Amino acid sequence: MISAIRPVKPDMGEPSAVLVRTPNWLGDLMMSTAFLRALLARFPQARVDLIVRRGFETLPLPHRGRIHAFDKRAMASGAFGRQFKNGGLSHMFVLPPSLSSAWMAYRTGIPWRIGHPGQLRTFLLRPALPHRNPPRSIHLAQEYLELLEPWMRATVEAYPPGLEIDEAWIERHLPAALAGAEDYAVLAPGAEFGPAKQWPPAHYREVARALGREGVRVVVAGLPAEREAAAGILADVPGGLNLCGETALPNLTAMLARARLLVSNDSGAMHVAAALAIPQVAIFGSTNPDWTAPLNPKAAILYRGEPCSPCYGRTCHLGHTRCLTEISPEEVLAAARPFLG
Repeated sequence: MISAIRPVKPDMGEPSAVLVRTPNWLGDLMMSTAFLRALLARFPQARVDLIVRRGFETLPLPHRGRIHAFDKRAMASGAFGRQFKNGGLSHMFVLPPSLSSAWMAYRTGIPWRIGHPGQLRTFLLRPALPHRNPPRSIHLAQEYLELLEPWMRATVEAYPPGLEIDEAWIERHLPAALAGAEDYAVLAPGAEFGPAKQWPPAHYREVARALGREGVRVVVAGLPAEREAAAGILADVPGGLNLCGETALPNLTAMLARARLLVSNDSGAMHVAAALAIPQVAIFGSTNPDWTAPLNPKAAILYRGEPCSPCYGRTCHLGHTRCLTEISPEEVLAAARPFLG
């Protein structure tokens, strides 16, 4: 659905071949799919290529063209951008707020390079569209959608995040350990950003035990470094499955698509679940759900809102992380049980 199309600015034209520099964090990338879906709907004939961080090119992202993987360790931003010079692209949208992403856009030579200002990057963009609201006062997905305002007024209600996924894709990527399984809940106790976003493992263990006693199979997903913590969470949980370090992003996505429930911190996994619209309980600590809540009607959000919150810190500068520890396993279970029937 396209909402309230505004007159096109004559000097910016109608995009015919578009390049989008997507965000570097998995969660932000998932939220940016709202922008991608609106872009594809507004310009149904336009080619839409994506630049993604290396490793994200395997995800079923909305696009209508090619996905280009960028690895800053292999090539500088400017050199990567220069590859697109004289490539027939009419417009580029720059979603990350960094100076390096704007420099990449500038080096492409694409006539229209649309992004938000900040970090001394205004002169690299054409144009730099000012924020309509103070930073972090509206949802990040809505901030991305503001970049389409020269052509349309889009909302996250009309264009929620979403992935291009079907049953065949799920079957191809589902971890072998879950082949044929559908009756399971996933716990994702990690948060790559830092410990100020991580609910205590001991609390996750209580949730895992309670779900196990109620006959729900519990799967823990995460990075290789989280495998030992996951083993502790699953101790004494009948049928518990530790898949930390064993699932690439497509496997994680397929696993979540089949799950009855996800319990997680404010993390990339949380936003993947939101893009799949599966039931989820999302636990917030140092960050603000007003800015990065899962845009999912099947989401329950737990947030203490301590006087020091949100601080957006990677670690608690007061040393207590009360915003997380004061959220009890009982609260999480109470939020989860309606989803489990």
